[in-house]
Amino acid sequence: MKTALKIGSMAMASFILFGCMHDEVSSLPPGKYQQSSRSTDSVGTERSVNSTTDVYYDEDGNKKATIDKTTSTDPEGLFNKSTTETHTTVR
Repeated sequence: MKTALKIGSMAMASFILFGCMHDEVSSLPPGKYQQSSRSTDSVGTERSVNSTTDVYYDEDGNKKATIDKTTSTDPEGLFNKSTTETHTTVR
């Protein structure tokens, strides 16, 4: 039950984040942007998110962005760290 709740909330958060990324990227000038964040919740789970956004114009003059994101989750305990990498192209 807890696992299904975690997966559902992560899916909803990524859906909302992806929707906001399109608006955010459209206002950025061309270039490379990096962002990092770290947090620890009340039960000791550490979460770190690193993202790199490359905003550019394609050969047709359309603004595009590629977003590479690495998310690491490390619950308290030994040998249970998980890492997820995503690559997204926004037009």
